[in-house]
Amino acid sequence: MLVFITGLGTLIGSLILKSASPQNVNRVYGYRTKRSKKNQKLWDFAQKYSAKVLTITAVLNIVIGLIIMIFVKFDNEYYLFFELGWVVVSILPVFLLTERKLMEMEQC
Repeated sequence: MLVFITGLGTLIGSLILKSASPQNVNRVYGYRTKRSKKNQKLWDFAQKYSAKVLTITAVLNIVIGLIIMIFVKFDNEYYLFFELGWVVVSILPVFLLTERKLMEMEQC
């Protein structure tokens, strides 16, 4: 259930980031890392790219969450830890892929 709910929240966040992406580097919202805030070109790319990867992650979490809700019983005491761990691990590719692309852009 937690994976599904987090997937929905992530999808909403990615759609907001896609539609209302911050135009200038700021400290309030958007994909904010040290590398993405170096210049405007990196900032603009990071907003678009991270929103795409976040959307893919959200859809996968929604599908996985639905599968889990249908086929898995919630009687295991470690089930919540599994779901929490999955949510954290599923968000990591967003940062790893975006940072790798930003490093490639920096080197060009």
